[in-house]
Amino acid sequence: MRHAAAVALVMLCSLPALAARREGTCEVRVMGGLQLAFSGKGGTQSATSDHWMSPEEMRAVYEKIHSRMKQDPKKVQAAAAKLAAKGTMSGPLSIHCISAGGIQSASLSILSGQNTKESVPFKPGAYPLVTLDEKPGELPVALRLKGVNYMLTVPGVLVLTRFDGRGVAGTFKFTARTHSSANKKDATERTIRVEGSFDLPCPMKSRVCS
Repeated sequence: MRHAAAVALVMLCSLPALAARREGTCEVRVMGGLQLAFSGKGGTQSATSDHWMSPEEMRAVYEKIHSRMKQDPKKVQAAAAKLAAKGTMSGPLSIHCISAGGIQSASLSILSGQNTKESVPFKPGAYPLVTLDEKPGELPVALRLKGVNYMLTVPGVLVLTRFDGRGVAGTFKFTARTHSSANKKDATERTIRVEGSFDLPCPMKSRVCS
């Protein structure tokens, strides 16, 4: 896990330079057992997708990541070639909405999970949202509000109204409850309803992004 986290961090710092364009936004509304709303901004960490890089660009980023980690150059080049052929780095799509107060205050992440570019293609669509044991075609959700982690009680839904070289936009909706095994024992049990929307540009300059 530590290695994966280090790779992810270096990858974010190694992505092609941000394009000079709108920043983008995300909005989250929480109702039911907890009432709050928060918004986040776009940027390199707000949305990632393998669809936004060509195989050649993906290979270059991978080589840059692992050269910084001081790995054997020959092994890096071989692994980069394999990665470019497979077309997988950050997954087909992930979306992160983080409040101005930071992750501990309020954050929502929709992650790639077990998906590939085939199971989450580069176009509008609708996908089930889950918390654990996701299958291809389903996207896992991580939600943290005021220091408390939540998990979905039944599958929610993510609707992508746009997913192309300009960026990704859509809405989401689900019901969740306090995640008993991921919190302190004294965490208050709550059931909440969550709705939100996002409109985030592709955060990099690439052959795919416009």
